[in-house]
Amino acid sequence: MSPKTRAYLEKLYQLLEKMPEDERLDAIREIESHIAEGVANGQSEDAILARLGDPRMLAKAYRSEYIMEKGPAKRSFANVLMMAGFYCSTGLLSIMVIPVLATIAGGFGFSAVLVFIAGFLRTLGVPGIQMNLGPGIDVPTEWSMVVSTIAGGIIGGIAYLSWRGLRIYMNFLSASYKKLLPASRAA
Repeated sequence: MSPKTRAYLEKLYQLLEKMPEDERLDAIREIESHIAEGVANGQSEDAILARLGDPRMLAKAYRSEYIMEKGPAKRSFANVLMMAGFYCSTGLLSIMVIPVLATIAGGFGFSAVLVFIAGFLRTLGVPGIQMNLGPGIDVPTEWSMVVSTIAGGIIGGIAYLSWRGLRIYMNFLSASYKKLLPASRAA
């Protein structure tokens, strides 16, 4: 193995520092195997390294694969934040799209629940909860639950669509990075 290839692999190993050690080693072994297979088939190491591309992009591809497919089985709030944080670091568009969609989904989802609760409480006669459809158009108390269900449904629908958009966008990013992996290119 040439010094250039060794330096490439060391750089890739360093860039994978946020992954568990066994996953890092698997990624390095996969690239070593890919290079050895290419050399055995008569390709030069330089040509193989050029085809693999920048080790930073390859490291992002491995991290993306780990986060989306091999990461912790349960999708806790912390894991979702880790995924969003990683994908926010992948490009300028992601820095804008991911936080906006996540904020809309979370804020509107929370608001939908609050609207429904407010309508329920107002129907029970709890004082201090006002519902207006516009200036001077008050909702009668007996219609509070119907109006809050409709409003909560609309707001919840916006939250759901934002959440789906966020998931679709992150899956798109994941698929884009997956194409950079040698195993994906061979398939």
